[in-house]
Amino acid sequence: APGLGAAPGALVLRSDELRKRRAGIAPETPLPPAAYSAAESAAVFATLRAQAAEALAAGHAVVADAVFQRVAERDALAGLFTPFQGFWLEAPLSVLQARIEARQNDASDADLAVLQATAARDCGPIDWARLDATKDAEAQARKMLLDAPPATSP
Repeated sequence: APGLGAAPGALVLRSDELRKRRAGIAPETPLPPAAYSAAESAAVFATLRAQAAEALAAGHAVVADAVFQRVAERDALAGLFTPFQGFWLEAPLSVLQARIEARQNDASDADLAVLQATAARDCGPIDWARLDATKDAEAQARKMLLDAPPATSP
């Protein structure tokens, strides 16, 4: 998402960074499991939506970087943008596992247990454009930009 947002000058909102900011800690500092409760996760997504709405109202493009595994989260975000283009990145579990194991100095606290739990959850219907996250990230970012309509606030 940071690479995607840099090209069009979009505001990149990462749920991982917002969660750390809400806790008052540096992005690379791990949080305890309690920081990932359903209530705290709902608050993080509410913050993400509010900041996205504010940026859109000011005329800025927004890239929202989060799992968006629940239909309600995807629908709430899509309601902020007119028109809206969501992108669902997919990769085999083995690729995601390797990325988690190699990750350093990142805001995400997701480990292999989180990956397995996330993979086991039902995402419901996904009507976002699906992208192969095993392909070149820069090429995928260009594809997203070419496919995305300009966003404005409703």
